[in-house]
Amino acid sequence: MVRFQCVSSLENGLDIKRAGEFVKEAIHSGGKVTVRNGARKGDAKLIFNVMSLNIKKGDLLEFSIEGENEREDAVSLEKYVRENL
Repeated sequence: MVRFQCVSSLENGLDIKRAGEFVKEAIHSGGKVTVRNGARKGDAKLIFNVMSLNIKKGDLLEFSIEGENEREDAVSLEKYVRENL
């Protein structure tokens, strides 16, 4: 399992469009991708799970990736998250 953290920089929080783009990126990972916002966590490949996290600017998000290519998937996803969330 590979983990990384990121602080959300989204001015208006996570909207449905940006959540959909994030889910598409998470789907590219071959393994299981979980995102946590405080006490809430969800499957990053399911848009309803991601939207239920109620991500706002300044939230500390924790991502965990499990699977065969977890290190490569984590590097790719972390780059995306830091640029877009």
